[in-house]
Amino acid sequence: MPHTSNKDHGSLAHNVLGLWDGIVLGFASAAPGISIAGVLGGIAGVSGYGALLALLVGFVPMIFIAFSFYHLNRWRADVGISYAWVGRILNPMVGAFVGILILIAFVVSNSFAIIPAATNFLTVFSSTAANNKWLVTVIGSIILALITLLVATGIRLAARFQWAITAFELTVMTIFGFMALHHGLTHRHTGSTPSIHWFSLHSAGGGTGLLAGLLISVFWYSGWETSVVVNEETKKSRRNPGLAGIGSLVAVMGVSIFFGALFFSAVNPVDMSKNSAWMSTLGLQLAGRPWGYLLVLAIMAGYLGGIETTIITFGNVGYSMGRDGVLWRAFARVGDKSKMPWLAITALSVPSFLMFIIQVWSGGSLSTIVADLASSLGLMFVVYYALTALTAAWMLRGIAKTNLNVALTGVLMPLLGAIILVYIGLKTWGGTANPVKVTFIVAVVAALAFTAISRMRGTSTFYQERVKGALTEADMSKAGE
Repeated sequence: MPHTSNKDHGSLAHNVLGLWDGIVLGFASAAPGISIAGVLGGIAGVSGYGALLALLVGFVPMIFIAFSFYHLNRWRADVGISYAWVGRILNPMVGAFVGILILIAFVVSNSFAIIPAATNFLTVFSSTAANNKWLVTVIGSIILALITLLVATGIRLAARFQWAITAFELTVMTIFGFMALHHGLTHRHTGSTPSIHWFSLHSAGGGTGLLAGLLISVFWYSGWETSVVVNEETKKSRRNPGLAGIGSLVAVMGVSIFFGALFFSAVNPVDMSKNSAWMSTLGLQLAGRPWGYLLVLAIMAGYLGGIETTIITFGNVGYSMGRDGVLWRAFARVGDKSKMPWLAITALSVPSFLMFIIQVWSGGSLSTIVADLASSLGLMFVVYYALTALTAAWMLRGIAKTNLNVALTGVLMPLLGAIILVYIGLKTWGGTANPVKVTFIVAVVAALAFTAISRMRGTSTFYQERVKGALTEADMSKAGE
């Protein structure tokens, strides 16, 4: 069962979300629509048409990681997810580090989404307005404030909003996706016919091109775990969130490859990689004004959904860390009616806002900023996902001796997922741009510093709660009582 409140903190709303709510939230958090619009060009730039192969191969370690989340959530339904699991199974200091790294990654990810959300909105009115830094600053600030308020109002309202904008986004993208396919089939000089050869290593530019695309694909799939982050607010909290995470990841993979192929038929990888606004340009080319702007609004809807689910994630993780006293206990305060950790949500939205402002007014181009952020986030997620998978394998090593299903999905698959992700990270590190490396190193150092400060404060019992020895089936059942 989900954790209950005590005198030091409030309780989140229980049993208000269903399995499909979790799938939609995880799908929206991974945001395949906006990844196609904003990240596919980056993968295409290094992998060509083989970007689709990179997405397919990148899905394999991620689905393995998803099974580790499923099993860990069966043991302990905690909105702190990897922070709570790694800390209690492997080592409390490592768990605290992972928790802070999650917060940093999602705060950075949130700031990354605000700019395109604002520019896509402004594009509907004027292409010049989208390039006006003052207008982008104002609209972006309003978007972040409104979405933060929406999330703080309650998880049920946030889920309903997510259902609505996801339905709109997928409907519009489906219409324009088939229009793009028709364009590609009838304009052979500018388009291409979808081909199974796009999934070949040759199309990806060989092993080097595939590996470069794989690192970005880690960021592409990241966020699906929002399905699990709302575990304490979900019905059947030990079962549904893990299943929702797996379901949302499968949906993200299918939608990404399907729409990626449709849009590749109208826009080749080179043009896509050189034009960060290729999707809005394509929408106007296919449908003209004003209907072409529907695709722009669909992209914006995807960014709004991504911002919302990111806020839910860092709000809930911050709440769990505050509840344990690893971060400020005030982060565990919840609204009397909303049952949302409003202080954690608000406080962690502030650095997102500041980073958004820095990005808008920096000298680099939007495409360069997006590429660096995407790659640095990929490295952060490699560390956090790999540690989570290793935790599941270590926790279930005893049960795996007598349970074949657990041995396969709880130990072997998570271990393979962690190994593959670490391999991808190490192989691409040498060719990673210096700004990407600096962003990643700064994040890791900041997480280590916050962890050290938290431990030296000595006010949290979390650092003495490590589970000793391998868990048994009886332990798993007892954990849910």
